[in-house]
Amino acid sequence: MAQQRIEKFTCPHCKNERQRPVLEHINVDLEPEMREKVRDLSCFEWRCPICGKTTLVLDPCLYHDMSNQFMVWLWTEEGDTPDASGFDPLTGYTLRRVDSPNAFREKIAILETGLDDRAIEIMKLLLAMQLQRSMDIVDLLFHAYDERAASFRFAVVLSDGSEQYAAMQGETYTRIARDVEERLFTPAKDFIKIDLDWATEALELLRDA
Repeated sequence: MAQQRIEKFTCPHCKNERQRPVLEHINVDLEPEMREKVRDLSCFEWRCPICGKTTLVLDPCLYHDMSNQFMVWLWTEEGDTPDASGFDPLTGYTLRRVDSPNAFREKIAILETGLDDRAIEIMKLLLAMQLQRSMDIVDLLFHAYDERAASFRFAVVLSDGSEQYAAMQGETYTRIARDVEERLFTPAKDFIKIDLDWATEALELLRDA
């Protein structure tokens, strides 16, 4: 089973205090049914036994995919980072850290597809720079890779709550992934946060190189 501990929790709806399980670790090779629960975030839902209402409760949680050799740490604690001291992953593992539920499932979707998330984040940055001239963008997320069209689709979340989709050609990914692999260094034994802030710095390094 997924590893869980129990703690007290106050329902935000009825204000009653009850115990709830805390999900700290997910291994989808041992529990394949958890893969879908992560995609829809239902793994973090808690139903109050008093009022019956459901709340999304985000705890620090380590997602482990042994088959695809990656771990993603959802770290929701402000002003702190997960303690990975003494952690010695197997050679070839990709280790990442995210701080939001959307970034959590997006990062997992990217890595389980076998894509380089560093290249994807730079693609997102380039796309955002292009689209923000005419759109008020709140978020930009990887959606899927279309093998037939050899293109990447991204979900564009706008300030009014609506979503649109934008695409970038596969050649762009291939070029960026090659540059990142050859010209940028990413520590292998740390849980690195690869996001748009990272992409901004990385793009500047690649342009100056």
